[in-house]
Amino acid sequence: MKGFIKLALLIIVFTLVVPAKMFSADSVAEQFGIKVKGGGTFVLQDTPKENIQNDVEGASAGVYLFDLTLEKNFEHNSKVLVQFQGGRGKGLNDKVQTYAVVNDAVSDPTLNDATDTLAKVTKLYYQQSIFDDKLTIAFGKLSFNSLFAGNKYSDDSNSKFITSIFSGDKIIETPPQRLALALDYNIVENFKITYAYFSHDIDHVDSSGVNALQLKYSPYKFCNLLAYVWSNNRNHFSLKDINKKSGICGFGISVDHEVNDNVGIFGRVSYKDSSASVLKSTSSQITPTELTQPLSMSWHAGVQVSGNIWSRPTDITGFAIGQMYGSKDYKEYVNPNYKDGAETEVELYYNFGINKNFAITPAVQYFIDPKGGNAVLKDNTVVTGIRARMSF
Repeated sequence: MKGFIKLALLIIVFTLVVPAKMFSADSVAEQFGIKVKGGGTFVLQDTPKENIQNDVEGASAGVYLFDLTLEKNFEHNSKVLVQFQGGRGKGLNDKVQTYAVVNDAVSDPTLNDATDTLAKVTKLYYQQSIFDDKLTIAFGKLSFNSLFAGNKYSDDSNSKFITSIFSGDKIIETPPQRLALALDYNIVENFKITYAYFSHDIDHVDSSGVNALQLKYSPYKFCNLLAYVWSNNRNHFSLKDINKKSGICGFGISVDHEVNDNVGIFGRVSYKDSSASVLKSTSSQITPTELTQPLSMSWHAGVQVSGNIWSRPTDITGFAIGQMYGSKDYKEYVNPNYKDGAETEVELYYNFGINKNFAITPAVQYFIDPKGGNAVLKDNTVVTGIRARMSF
């Protein structure tokens, strides 16, 4: 697999770098009708005090990430898409105890190794539209967040909010392997239904995967309302009876609304069954302390403003606030000292658009009652950071 990826990367580099005059088209990509887009992201964050142990003061950490997407459209309304992602560094994610990840750009565990620089295939699928484009079928390695719980103003940690609660629904337990089948049907002009099945393991495509169903209603052009439900049937262990296994389920609502050309508002609320949890390790003897501390609910709301208002059309600023709640069952059945209250998250960012291909974004994040009061240090936590994003 590694050899295949290296070969694919060499082909891509050759496609983009070889002089255009060697071909009848401007590049190999254009000659074969392949759409190419990608970019790189650099993030540097700082906190005046870590909260993972008592004797540590401040900390700073940086990461870099890259992504490359190739898309080929065919006749008969079909296409193939492959996406590569990689990077290096974990940032402050391991140094600040919070429910909401402080740098969601590296929240994917498959990209989290401090020494990981090799590009990995994160999307690889075939898509076909039939019945006059009313029904779209996609099969392959799909992204859960690309299909469900979407939001126009809080969906991209490379250019918008970087706190995980604001860049997607982090209550959902998405599978590590995303081999999936997705069906998307336009019932009427403004109403669409989406169903997908995601396997947990590419070697075991069975009923233990994740099923999700979503309804999307767009009453008018600048407003989207999503309602979705999901179930994760991988074996979870009951917090009340550790010998009992079961699946879990959840639901959520997401809305975004463009007030005018310069202002957009958004929000999302989601709930998950928190009476069961998964193991922290593969211990042969399961004890209650081996179970993770599940979250039960989250919500957030915010606003995005275009720099058009102050004559900076390439700039964007955003502000959001939200909360994530712990599990009452974990407190009752596993750890009576556990606090099942809420962690409150706030983020303010300003995206300076240097040009259409490069932007610099300073951001401030503030966490009240980190991990609902369960962090080693109970003090509220502030994280400042700057992100540079180049794209093509």
